[in-house]
Amino acid sequence: MNTVQTSRQIAAPSTAVFARLAERWHPAGLYLACFGRDGSLLWHDNRMPRLLALAVTGWPTLAAQIRELPDTLEPCQPIELSLFAGVELHLVPIARRRKVAGWIAIIARVDTVAPQEDIHRLASRAAMDVQSMLAEAARAPLVAGPQLRALATVVGQMHEDLHGGGMVHQELSSVTEQLSGVYEEISLLYKISSGMRFSQKPQAFLQEVCREVQEIGNFRAVLVALARRDDDAAAPTLGEVAVQVGTCGVPGHALVRTLSTPIHEALRLGEPQVHNHIPVGAEWHSLAAVVQRFVCVPLMRDKRTLGVMLALDKNDQSEFTSVDTKLLGNVASQCSIFMENANLYQDMQDLFMGVLHALTRSIDAKDAYTRGHSQRVAELSRTLAQKIGLPEEQCERVYLSGLLHDVGKIGVPEAVLTKPGRLTDAEFEAIKKHPAIGAQILGNIKQLQDIIPGVLYHHERWDGNGYPYNLAREAIPLMGRIICVADSFDAMSSTRTYRPALPLETVLAEVARCAGAQFDPALAKVFVGLDFTAYRDAIEAQISATRQAESSEVRP
Repeated sequence: MNTVQTSRQIAAPSTAVFARLAERWHPAGLYLACFGRDGSLLWHDNRMPRLLALAVTGWPTLAAQIRELPDTLEPCQPIELSLFAGVELHLVPIARRRKVAGWIAIIARVDTVAPQEDIHRLASRAAMDVQSMLAEAARAPLVAGPQLRALATVVGQMHEDLHGGGMVHQELSSVTEQLSGVYEEISLLYKISSGMRFSQKPQAFLQEVCREVQEIGNFRAVLVALARRDDDAAAPTLGEVAVQVGTCGVPGHALVRTLSTPIHEALRLGEPQVHNHIPVGAEWHSLAAVVQRFVCVPLMRDKRTLGVMLALDKNDQSEFTSVDTKLLGNVASQCSIFMENANLYQDMQDLFMGVLHALTRSIDAKDAYTRGHSQRVAELSRTLAQKIGLPEEQCERVYLSGLLHDVGKIGVPEAVLTKPGRLTDAEFEAIKKHPAIGAQILGNIKQLQDIIPGVLYHHERWDGNGYPYNLAREAIPLMGRIICVADSFDAMSSTRTYRPALPLETVLAEVARCAGAQFDPALAKVFVGLDFTAYRDAIEAQISATRQAESSEVRP
Protein backbone atom coordinates (compact mmCIF):
# COMPACT_ATOMS: atom_id res chain seq x y z
CA MET A 1 0.00 0.00 0.00
CA ASN A 2 2.81 2.41 0.88
CA THR A 3 4.59 1.60 -2.38
CA VAL A 4 1.49 2.47 -4.41
CA GLN A 5 1.09 5.78 -2.58
CA THR A 6 4.73 6.66 -3.09
CA SER A 7 4.58 5.87 -6.78
CA ARG A 8 1.48 7.96 -7.26
CA GLN A 9 2.89 10.86 -5.27
CA ILE A 10 6.04 10.93 -7.37
CA ALA A 11 4.58 10.23 -10.81
CA ALA A 12 1.29 12.08 -10.61
CA PRO A 13 2.83 15.55 -10.70
CA SER A 14 4.32 14.69 -14.15
CA THR A 15 0.88 14.25 -15.77
CA ALA A 16 1.16 17.59 -17.55
CA VAL A 17 4.62 16.61 -18.81
CA PHE A 18 3.29 13.28 -20.17
CA ALA A 19 0.49 15.11 -21.96
CA ARG A 20 2.99 17.45 -23.62
CA LEU A 21 5.18 14.52 -24.66
CA ALA A 22 2.20 12.61 -26.04
CA GLU A 23 1.16 15.64 -28.09
CA ARG A 24 4.60 15.80 -29.69
CA TRP A 25 4.97 12.09 -30.47
CA HIS A 26 1.42 11.30 -31.52
CA PRO A 27 2.00 12.21 -35.21
CA ALA A 28 4.95 9.78 -35.33
CA GLY A 29 2.80 6.86 -34.22
CA LEU A 30 4.08 6.70 -30.63
CA TYR A 31 1.54 6.60 -27.81
CA LEU A 32 2.43 7.16 -24.18
CA ALA A 33 1.26 5.94 -20.80
CA CYS A 34 2.60 6.17 -17.25
CA PHE A 35 2.84 3.35 -14.70
CA GLY A 36 3.66 3.40 -11.03
CA ARG A 37 6.46 1.34 -9.58
CA ASP A 38 3.88 -1.27 -8.56
CA GLY A 39 2.52 -1.62 -12.11
CA SER A 40 -0.58 0.51 -11.59
CA LEU A 41 -1.64 2.60 -14.57
CA LEU A 42 -1.49 6.29 -13.63
CA TRP A 43 -2.13 7.96 -16.97
CA HIS A 44 -2.44 7.10 -20.65
CA ASP A 45 -2.99 8.90 -23.94
CA ASN A 46 -6.74 8.57 -24.62
CA ARG A 47 -6.20 9.03 -28.35
CA MET A 48 -4.40 5.71 -28.88
CA PRO A 49 -6.24 3.06 -30.92
CA ARG A 50 -8.40 0.66 -28.89
CA LEU A 51 -6.09 -2.27 -29.61
CA LEU A 52 -3.09 -0.41 -28.16
CA ALA A 53 -5.18 0.93 -25.29
CA LEU A 54 -6.33 -2.58 -24.37
CA ALA A 55 -2.72 -3.72 -24.48
CA VAL A 56 -1.98 -1.10 -21.80
CA THR A 57 -5.12 -1.35 -19.69
CA GLY A 58 -6.17 -4.96 -20.11
CA TRP A 59 -3.12 -7.11 -20.73
CA PRO A 60 -3.29 -9.63 -17.88
CA THR A 61 0.43 -10.02 -17.17
CA LEU A 62 1.60 -6.43 -17.70
CA ALA A 63 1.42 -5.24 -14.06
CA ALA A 64 3.20 -8.37 -12.86
CA GLN A 65 5.96 -7.90 -15.45
CA ILE A 66 6.46 -4.29 -14.31
CA ARG A 67 6.68 -5.27 -10.64
CA GLU A 68 9.47 -7.71 -11.46
CA LEU A 69 11.66 -5.05 -13.07
CA PRO A 70 14.75 -3.80 -11.18
CA ASP A 71 14.39 -1.08 -8.55
CA THR A 72 17.57 0.70 -9.60
CA LEU A 73 18.27 1.77 -13.17
CA GLU A 74 19.94 4.57 -15.06
CA PRO A 75 17.47 7.20 -16.35
CA CYS A 76 16.31 6.87 -19.98
CA GLN A 77 17.39 3.20 -20.22
CA PRO A 78 14.44 1.53 -22.09
CA ILE A 79 13.24 -1.99 -21.34
CA GLU A 80 11.10 -3.88 -23.86
CA LEU A 81 8.15 -5.94 -22.69
CA SER A 82 6.59 -8.54 -25.01
CA LEU A 83 2.87 -8.29 -25.61
CA PHE A 84 1.66 -9.81 -28.88
CA ALA A 85 2.56 -9.69 -32.53
CA GLY A 86 2.49 -6.25 -34.12
CA VAL A 87 2.50 -4.20 -30.87
CA GLU A 88 5.59 -3.33 -28.91
CA LEU A 89 5.83 -1.62 -25.53
CA HIS A 90 9.01 -0.06 -24.15
CA LEU A 91 9.33 1.16 -20.60
CA VAL A 92 11.65 4.02 -19.72
CA PRO A 93 12.35 4.40 -15.99
CA ILE A 94 11.50 7.62 -14.14
CA ALA A 95 14.52 7.51 -11.87
CA ARG A 96 15.42 9.79 -9.00
CA ARG A 97 19.02 9.23 -7.96
CA ARG A 98 18.88 5.95 -9.92
CA LYS A 99 15.92 4.81 -7.77
CA VAL A 100 12.98 3.89 -10.02
CA ALA A 101 9.89 5.90 -9.07
CA GLY A 102 7.72 4.98 -12.04
CA TRP A 103 7.70 4.14 -15.75
CA ILE A 104 6.96 5.86 -19.03
CA ALA A 105 5.40 3.41 -21.48
CA ILE A 106 5.94 3.95 -25.22
CA ILE A 107 3.52 1.85 -27.34
CA ALA A 108 3.58 1.58 -31.12
CA ARG A 109 2.35 -0.61 -33.98
CA VAL A 110 5.42 -2.22 -35.51
CA ASP A 111 4.07 -4.59 -38.20
CA THR A 112 0.90 -6.12 -39.56
CA VAL A 113 -1.33 -7.40 -36.80
CA ALA A 114 -2.56 -10.94 -37.41
CA PRO A 115 -5.74 -12.24 -35.72
CA GLN A 116 -4.73 -14.47 -32.87
CA GLU A 117 -6.09 -15.72 -29.61
CA ASP A 118 -4.90 -12.77 -27.51
CA ILE A 119 -6.39 -10.24 -29.88
CA HIS A 120 -9.73 -12.10 -29.93
CA ARG A 121 -9.73 -12.07 -26.13
CA LEU A 122 -9.03 -8.33 -26.02
CA ALA A 123 -11.73 -7.64 -28.61
CA SER A 124 -14.22 -9.69 -26.64
CA ARG A 125 -13.38 -7.83 -23.44
CA ALA A 126 -13.88 -4.49 -25.24
CA ALA A 127 -17.10 -5.75 -26.90
CA MET A 128 -15.60 -4.88 -30.26
CA ASP A 129 -15.45 -6.71 -33.52
CA VAL A 130 -11.93 -7.99 -34.21
CA GLN A 131 -11.91 -6.65 -37.74
CA SER A 132 -13.12 -3.24 -36.61
CA MET A 133 -10.45 -3.12 -33.94
CA LEU A 134 -7.75 -4.14 -36.40
CA ALA A 135 -8.97 -1.60 -38.93
CA GLU A 136 -8.81 1.17 -36.30
CA ALA A 137 -5.27 0.11 -35.32
CA ALA A 138 -4.20 0.07 -38.96
CA ARG A 139 -4.84 3.83 -39.13
CA ALA A 140 -1.97 4.40 -36.69
CA PRO A 141 1.45 5.05 -38.31
CA LEU A 142 3.70 2.05 -38.55
CA VAL A 143 7.03 2.28 -36.68
CA ALA A 144 10.04 0.16 -37.56
CA GLY A 145 10.83 -2.15 -34.67
CA PRO A 146 14.58 -1.42 -34.46
CA GLN A 147 13.90 2.31 -34.35
CA LEU A 148 11.43 2.11 -31.50
CA ARG A 149 14.07 1.48 -28.87
CA ALA A 150 16.05 4.54 -29.97
CA LEU A 151 12.89 6.64 -30.05
CA ALA A 152 11.98 5.42 -26.55
CA THR A 153 15.35 6.65 -25.33
CA VAL A 154 14.68 10.06 -26.89
CA VAL A 155 11.24 10.17 -25.23
CA GLY A 156 12.86 9.46 -21.88
CA GLN A 157 15.42 12.19 -22.39
CA MET A 158 12.72 14.66 -23.37
CA HIS A 159 10.79 13.72 -20.26
CA GLU A 160 13.84 14.40 -18.12
CA ASP A 161 14.30 17.80 -19.76
CA LEU A 162 10.65 18.76 -19.41
CA HIS A 163 10.47 17.45 -15.87
CA GLY A 164 13.63 19.30 -14.93
CA GLY A 165 12.27 22.47 -16.47
CA GLY A 166 9.06 21.97 -14.53
CA MET A 167 11.02 21.53 -11.31
CA VAL A 168 12.96 24.71 -12.03
CA HIS A 169 9.68 26.51 -12.72
CA GLN A 170 8.24 25.24 -9.44
CA GLU A 171 11.35 26.30 -7.58
CA LEU A 172 11.25 29.71 -9.22
CA SER A 173 7.58 30.04 -8.33
CA SER A 174 8.36 29.03 -4.76
CA VAL A 175 11.25 31.49 -4.53
CA THR A 176 9.08 34.21 -6.07
CA GLU A 177 6.35 33.52 -3.53
CA GLN A 178 8.85 33.61 -0.69
CA LEU A 179 10.39 36.83 -1.99
CA SER A 180 6.93 38.33 -2.26
CA GLY A 181 6.25 37.39 1.36
CA VAL A 182 9.61 38.77 2.48
CA TYR A 183 8.99 41.97 0.52
CA GLU A 184 5.60 42.42 2.19
CA GLU A 185 7.18 41.79 5.58
CA ILE A 186 10.01 44.26 4.95
CA SER A 187 7.54 46.81 3.61
CA LEU A 188 5.40 46.42 6.73
CA LEU A 189 8.39 46.74 9.06
CA TYR A 190 9.57 49.81 7.14
CA LYS A 191 6.08 51.29 7.31
CA ILE A 192 5.95 50.65 11.05
CA SER A 193 9.38 52.17 11.63
CA SER A 194 8.80 55.21 9.45
CA GLY A 195 5.34 55.73 10.97
CA MET A 196 6.59 55.88 14.54
CA ARG A 197 5.92 59.25 16.10
CA PHE A 198 6.42 59.71 19.80
CA SER A 199 3.40 61.98 19.97
CA GLN A 200 1.18 59.36 18.30
CA LYS A 201 -1.36 57.69 20.51
CA PRO A 202 -0.28 54.07 21.20
CA GLN A 203 -3.76 52.72 20.47
CA ALA A 204 -3.92 54.38 17.04
CA PHE A 205 -0.44 53.07 16.20
CA LEU A 206 -1.23 49.51 17.29
CA GLN A 207 -4.58 49.59 15.48
CA GLU A 208 -2.86 50.36 12.18
CA VAL A 209 -0.13 47.75 12.78
CA CYS A 210 -2.65 45.01 13.62
CA ARG A 211 -4.70 45.83 10.53
CA GLU A 212 -1.60 45.48 8.32
CA VAL A 213 -0.49 42.25 10.04
CA GLN A 214 -3.94 40.71 9.67
CA GLU A 215 -3.97 41.46 5.96
CA ILE A 216 -0.43 40.25 5.21
CA GLY A 217 -0.66 37.16 7.40
CA ASN A 218 -4.24 36.33 6.28
CA PHE A 219 -5.24 35.99 9.95
CA ARG A 220 -8.83 35.96 11.13
CA ALA A 221 -8.09 38.31 14.02
CA VAL A 222 -5.19 40.08 15.72
CA LEU A 223 -5.37 41.46 19.27
CA VAL A 224 -3.04 43.37 21.59
CA ALA A 225 -3.38 43.54 25.36
CA LEU A 226 -1.01 45.85 27.24
CA ALA A 227 0.53 45.36 30.67
CA ARG A 228 -0.42 47.82 33.36
CA ARG A 229 2.42 50.27 33.80
CA ASP A 230 2.20 50.37 37.59
CA ASP A 231 2.52 46.60 37.97
CA ASP A 232 5.58 44.66 39.06
CA ALA A 233 7.62 43.95 35.91
CA ALA A 234 8.37 40.43 37.17
CA ALA A 235 4.69 39.54 37.40
CA PRO A 236 2.84 41.85 35.02
CA THR A 237 -0.92 42.00 34.80
CA LEU A 238 -2.51 42.43 31.39
CA GLY A 239 -5.16 45.12 31.17
CA GLU A 240 -8.13 45.24 28.83
CA VAL A 241 -7.58 44.52 25.15
CA ALA A 242 -6.21 47.77 23.71
CA VAL A 243 -6.68 46.80 20.06
CA GLN A 244 -8.74 44.16 18.24
CA VAL A 245 -8.84 43.74 14.47
CA GLY A 246 -11.05 41.04 12.97
CA THR A 247 -13.56 38.74 14.63
CA CYS A 248 -12.74 36.51 17.59
CA GLY A 249 -16.05 34.79 18.26
CA VAL A 250 -15.79 35.88 21.92
CA PRO A 251 -15.12 39.26 23.58
CA GLY A 252 -11.42 40.14 23.53
CA HIS A 253 -11.08 40.46 27.31
CA ALA A 254 -12.68 37.04 27.80
CA LEU A 255 -10.30 35.53 25.25
CA VAL A 256 -7.23 36.97 27.00
CA ARG A 257 -8.50 35.80 30.36
CA THR A 258 -9.19 32.25 29.09
CA LEU A 259 -5.77 32.05 27.41
CA SER A 260 -3.93 33.36 30.47
CA THR A 261 -1.85 30.18 30.86
CA PRO A 262 -0.35 30.06 27.33
CA ILE A 263 0.00 33.85 27.33
CA HIS A 264 2.00 33.89 30.54
CA GLU A 265 4.09 30.98 29.28
CA ALA A 266 4.98 33.05 26.20
CA LEU A 267 5.79 36.02 28.47
CA ARG A 268 7.92 33.82 30.72
CA LEU A 269 9.91 32.43 27.79
CA GLY A 270 10.07 35.77 26.02
CA GLU A 271 9.38 34.35 22.57
CA PRO A 272 6.37 33.53 20.36
CA GLN A 273 4.44 30.37 21.19
CA VAL A 274 2.51 28.58 18.42
CA HIS A 275 -0.57 26.49 19.25
CA ASN A 276 -1.75 24.75 16.09
CA HIS A 277 -3.71 22.22 18.16
CA ILE A 278 -5.67 22.84 21.34
CA PRO A 279 -5.23 19.86 23.70
CA VAL A 280 -8.47 18.31 24.90
CA GLY A 281 -7.47 18.61 28.53
CA ALA A 282 -6.27 22.20 28.32
CA GLU A 283 -8.09 24.75 30.46
CA TRP A 284 -8.63 26.87 27.35
CA HIS A 285 -10.24 23.99 25.43
CA SER A 286 -13.58 25.76 25.89
CA LEU A 287 -12.48 28.07 23.06
CA ALA A 288 -12.17 25.20 20.59
CA ALA A 289 -15.58 25.99 19.14
CA VAL A 290 -14.48 29.46 18.03
CA VAL A 291 -10.66 29.32 17.92
CA GLN A 292 -8.78 26.43 16.33
CA ARG A 293 -5.24 27.83 16.35
CA PHE A 294 -3.46 30.81 17.84
CA VAL A 295 -0.03 32.37 18.36
CA CYS A 296 1.02 34.29 21.49
CA VAL A 297 3.72 36.88 20.83
CA PRO A 298 5.16 38.78 23.82
CA LEU A 299 5.79 42.51 23.57
CA MET A 300 8.96 42.93 25.61
CA ARG A 301 11.81 45.39 25.94
CA ASP A 302 14.92 44.73 28.02
CA LYS A 303 13.17 41.76 29.69
CA ARG A 304 10.30 44.03 30.72
CA THR A 305 6.83 42.97 29.66
CA LEU A 306 4.86 45.60 27.77
CA GLY A 307 2.00 43.39 26.58
CA VAL A 308 1.09 40.52 24.27
CA MET A 309 -0.06 40.18 20.66
CA LEU A 310 -2.40 37.34 19.67
CA ALA A 311 -3.01 36.08 16.14
CA LEU A 312 -6.06 33.81 15.72
CA ASP A 313 -6.62 31.27 12.92
CA LYS A 314 -5.70 31.71 9.28
CA ASN A 315 -8.49 32.40 6.84
CA ASP A 316 -7.40 29.49 4.63
CA GLN A 317 -7.67 27.10 7.62
CA SER A 318 -3.96 26.23 7.36
CA GLU A 319 -1.61 25.93 10.33
CA PHE A 320 0.68 28.68 11.54
CA THR A 321 4.18 28.25 10.12
CA SER A 322 7.63 29.54 10.96
CA VAL A 323 7.04 32.28 8.36
CA ASP A 324 4.01 33.51 10.33
CA THR A 325 5.93 33.32 13.59
CA LYS A 326 8.84 35.27 12.15
CA LEU A 327 6.51 37.96 10.81
CA LEU A 328 4.71 38.31 14.15
CA GLY A 329 7.99 38.26 16.09
CA ASN A 330 9.51 41.04 13.97
CA VAL A 331 6.36 43.14 14.19
CA ALA A 332 6.20 42.61 17.96
CA SER A 333 9.81 43.77 18.25
CA GLN A 334 8.99 47.00 16.41
CA CYS A 335 5.87 47.51 18.49
CA SER A 336 7.86 46.99 21.69
CA ILE A 337 10.32 49.69 20.64
CA PHE A 338 7.43 52.05 19.94
CA MET A 339 5.68 51.22 23.22
CA GLU A 340 8.85 51.82 25.25
CA ASN A 341 9.46 55.11 23.48
CA ALA A 342 5.80 56.05 23.91
CA ASN A 343 6.06 55.34 27.64
CA LEU A 344 9.21 57.42 27.91
CA TYR A 345 7.56 60.19 25.92
CA GLN A 346 4.49 60.04 28.18
CA ASP A 347 6.73 60.24 31.25
CA MET A 348 8.44 63.27 29.73
CA GLN A 349 5.07 64.83 28.93
CA ASP A 350 3.84 64.17 32.45
CA LEU A 351 6.96 65.82 33.86
CA PHE A 352 6.58 68.72 31.44
CA MET A 353 2.91 69.24 32.26
CA GLY A 354 3.66 68.88 35.97
CA VAL A 355 6.18 71.70 35.76
CA LEU A 356 3.74 73.88 33.80
CA HIS A 357 0.93 73.26 36.28
CA ALA A 358 3.28 74.03 39.17
CA LEU A 359 4.23 77.27 37.44
CA THR A 360 0.62 78.32 36.87
CA ARG A 361 -0.29 77.41 40.45
CA SER A 362 2.52 79.61 41.68
CA ILE A 363 1.02 82.49 39.66
CA ASP A 364 -2.52 81.83 40.85
CA ALA A 365 -1.27 81.52 44.42
CA LYS A 366 -0.51 85.25 44.42
CA ASP A 367 -4.25 85.88 44.59
CA ALA A 368 -6.62 83.44 46.29
CA TYR A 369 -9.46 84.72 44.10
CA THR A 370 -7.73 83.70 40.88
CA ARG A 371 -6.83 80.16 41.89
CA GLY A 372 -7.75 77.75 39.12
CA HIS A 373 -8.14 80.61 36.62
CA SER A 374 -5.34 79.45 34.30
CA GLN A 375 -6.60 75.86 34.26
CA ARG A 376 -10.17 76.93 33.51
CA VAL A 377 -9.07 79.28 30.74
CA ALA A 378 -6.95 76.51 29.22
CA GLU A 379 -9.85 74.07 29.20
CA LEU A 380 -12.33 76.62 27.83
CA SER A 381 -9.85 77.59 25.11
CA ARG A 382 -9.31 73.99 24.08
CA THR A 383 -13.07 73.34 23.99
CA LEU A 384 -13.62 76.39 21.78
CA ALA A 385 -10.75 75.34 19.48
CA GLN A 386 -12.29 71.87 19.14
CA LYS A 387 -15.72 73.33 18.46
CA ILE A 388 -14.46 75.42 15.53
CA GLY A 389 -12.80 72.34 14.04
CA LEU A 390 -9.09 72.84 14.67
CA PRO A 391 -6.90 69.68 14.49
CA GLU A 392 -6.53 67.86 17.80
CA GLU A 393 -2.81 68.56 17.99
CA GLN A 394 -3.42 72.28 17.52
CA CYS A 395 -6.18 72.18 20.16
CA GLU A 396 -3.64 70.83 22.64
CA ARG A 397 -1.28 73.70 21.82
CA VAL A 398 -4.14 76.13 22.44
CA TYR A 399 -4.64 74.42 25.81
CA LEU A 400 -0.97 74.96 26.73
CA SER A 401 -1.12 78.58 25.66
CA GLY A 402 -4.23 79.08 27.79
CA LEU A 403 -2.50 77.44 30.72
CA LEU A 404 0.44 79.83 30.45
CA HIS A 405 -1.39 82.95 29.24
CA ASP A 406 -0.77 84.80 32.54
CA VAL A 407 2.78 83.58 33.18
CA GLY A 408 3.98 87.16 32.70
CA LYS A 409 2.24 88.18 35.94
CA ILE A 410 5.31 86.83 37.68
CA GLY A 411 6.84 90.19 36.76
CA VAL A 412 3.91 92.23 38.11
CA PRO A 413 4.04 93.36 41.77
CA GLU A 414 1.75 91.32 43.99
CA ALA A 415 0.31 94.50 45.49
CA VAL A 416 -0.99 95.48 42.08
CA LEU A 417 -2.43 92.04 41.36
CA THR A 418 -4.30 91.84 44.66
CA LYS A 419 -5.36 95.50 44.95
CA PRO A 420 -9.08 95.53 45.82
CA GLY A 421 -9.90 98.95 44.42
CA ARG A 422 -9.48 100.73 41.11
CA LEU A 423 -5.98 100.68 39.65
CA THR A 424 -4.09 103.86 38.98
CA ASP A 425 -2.85 104.58 35.48
CA ALA A 426 0.66 103.54 36.50
CA GLU A 427 -0.62 100.32 38.04
CA PHE A 428 -2.66 99.54 34.95
CA GLU A 429 0.40 100.13 32.78
CA ALA A 430 2.25 97.60 34.95
CA ILE A 431 -0.56 95.09 34.41
CA LYS A 432 -0.49 95.71 30.65
CA LYS A 433 3.13 94.56 30.52
CA HIS A 434 2.38 90.96 31.56
CA PRO A 435 1.66 89.61 28.02
CA ALA A 436 5.07 90.84 26.78
CA ILE A 437 6.79 89.57 29.94
CA GLY A 438 5.17 86.18 29.44
CA ALA A 439 6.29 86.04 25.80
CA GLN A 440 9.81 86.94 26.91
CA ILE A 441 9.84 84.21 29.57
CA LEU A 442 8.76 81.56 27.03
CA GLY A 443 10.86 82.94 24.19
CA ASN A 444 13.93 80.86 25.05
CA ILE A 445 12.02 77.58 25.21
CA LYS A 446 12.13 76.10 21.71
CA GLN A 447 9.27 73.67 22.30
CA LEU A 448 6.89 76.49 23.31
CA GLN A 449 7.49 78.92 20.46
CA ASP A 450 4.16 78.13 18.77
CA ILE A 451 2.08 78.94 21.89
CA ILE A 452 3.57 82.42 22.42
CA PRO A 453 0.91 84.16 20.24
CA GLY A 454 -1.78 83.16 22.70
CA VAL A 455 0.25 84.55 25.62
CA LEU A 456 1.26 87.75 23.86
CA TYR A 457 -2.03 88.69 22.16
CA HIS A 458 -4.80 87.50 24.48
CA HIS A 459 -5.59 91.09 25.54
CA GLU A 460 -5.84 92.44 22.01
CA ARG A 461 -9.37 93.43 20.97
CA TRP A 462 -11.23 92.86 17.72
CA ASP A 463 -11.79 96.64 17.38
CA GLY A 464 -8.09 97.45 17.86
CA ASN A 465 -8.38 98.99 21.34
CA GLY A 466 -6.53 96.24 23.18
CA TYR A 467 -2.90 95.86 24.26
CA PRO A 468 0.06 95.57 23.97
CA TYR A 469 0.08 96.39 20.21
CA ASN A 470 -3.46 97.58 19.38
CA LEU A 471 -3.90 94.89 16.74
CA ALA A 472 -7.34 94.49 15.18
CA ARG A 473 -9.49 91.81 13.51
CA GLU A 474 -7.59 89.02 11.68
CA ALA A 475 -4.25 90.71 12.41
CA ILE A 476 -4.65 89.19 15.88
CA PRO A 477 -3.45 85.55 15.74
CA LEU A 478 -6.30 83.04 16.12
CA MET A 479 -4.81 81.60 19.30
CA GLY A 480 -4.87 85.06 20.91
CA ARG A 481 -8.51 85.63 19.85
CA ILE A 482 -9.57 82.25 21.30
CA ILE A 483 -7.90 82.83 24.67
CA CYS A 484 -9.24 86.39 24.80
CA VAL A 485 -12.83 85.10 24.89
CA ALA A 486 -12.07 82.35 27.43
CA ASP A 487 -10.02 84.65 29.68
CA SER A 488 -12.64 87.40 29.75
CA PHE A 489 -15.44 84.90 30.35
CA ASP A 490 -13.68 83.34 33.35
CA ALA A 491 -12.71 86.72 34.76
CA MET A 492 -16.38 87.78 34.77
CA SER A 493 -17.62 84.40 36.05
CA SER A 494 -15.31 84.17 39.08
CA THR A 495 -15.04 86.31 42.21
CA ARG A 496 -12.30 88.94 42.24
CA THR A 497 -11.01 91.28 44.96
CA TYR A 498 -12.85 94.19 43.38
CA ARG A 499 -16.24 92.51 42.65
CA PRO A 500 -18.26 89.30 43.09
CA ALA A 501 -18.76 86.73 40.35
CA LEU A 502 -21.45 87.49 37.79
CA PRO A 503 -24.20 84.95 36.97
CA LEU A 504 -23.39 82.72 34.03
CA GLU A 505 -26.31 83.97 31.97
CA THR A 506 -25.18 87.58 32.51
CA VAL A 507 -21.63 86.74 31.44
CA LEU A 508 -22.81 84.97 28.29
CA ALA A 509 -24.99 87.92 27.40
CA GLU A 510 -21.98 90.20 27.86
CA VAL A 511 -19.85 88.03 25.58
CA ALA A 512 -22.57 88.18 22.93
CA ARG A 513 -22.91 91.97 23.35
CA CYS A 514 -19.17 92.52 22.95
CA ALA A 515 -18.94 90.41 19.78
CA GLY A 516 -17.44 92.56 17.06
CA ALA A 517 -15.97 94.98 19.60
CA GLN A 518 -13.84 93.12 22.13
CA PHE A 519 -14.26 89.64 20.67
CA ASP A 520 -14.03 87.97 17.29
CA PRO A 521 -17.76 87.79 16.40
CA ALA A 522 -17.53 84.31 14.88
CA LEU A 523 -15.74 82.94 17.97
CA ALA A 524 -18.13 84.69 20.35
CA LYS A 525 -21.12 83.15 18.57
CA VAL A 526 -19.66 79.65 18.92
CA PHE A 527 -18.53 80.25 22.51
CA VAL A 528 -21.96 81.19 23.89
CA GLY A 529 -23.30 77.90 22.53
CA LEU A 530 -20.85 75.71 24.45
CA ASP A 531 -21.90 73.32 27.23
CA PHE A 532 -20.78 74.91 30.53
CA THR A 533 -21.81 72.06 32.85
CA ALA A 534 -18.20 71.05 33.58
CA TYR A 535 -17.26 74.70 34.00
CA ARG A 536 -20.01 75.26 36.59
CA ASP A 537 -18.72 72.26 38.55
CA ALA A 538 -15.16 73.61 38.46
CA ILE A 539 -16.28 77.03 39.73
CA GLU A 540 -18.30 75.51 42.56
CA ALA A 541 -15.34 73.31 43.54
CA GLN A 542 -13.08 76.39 43.55
CA ILE A 543 -15.52 78.39 45.69
CA SER A 544 -15.75 75.52 48.16
CA ALA A 545 -11.97 75.18 48.34
CA THR A 546 -11.54 78.94 48.87
CA ARG A 547 -14.07 78.99 51.70
CA GLN A 548 -12.37 76.05 53.40
CA ALA A 549 -9.01 77.81 53.08
CA GLU A 550 -10.43 81.02 54.58
CA SER A 551 -12.08 79.05 57.36
CA SER A 552 -8.86 77.31 58.33
CA GLU A 553 -6.99 80.66 58.39
CA VAL A 554 -9.31 82.24 61.02
CA ARG A 555 -9.30 79.28 63.39
CA PRO A 556 -7.37 79.91 66.64
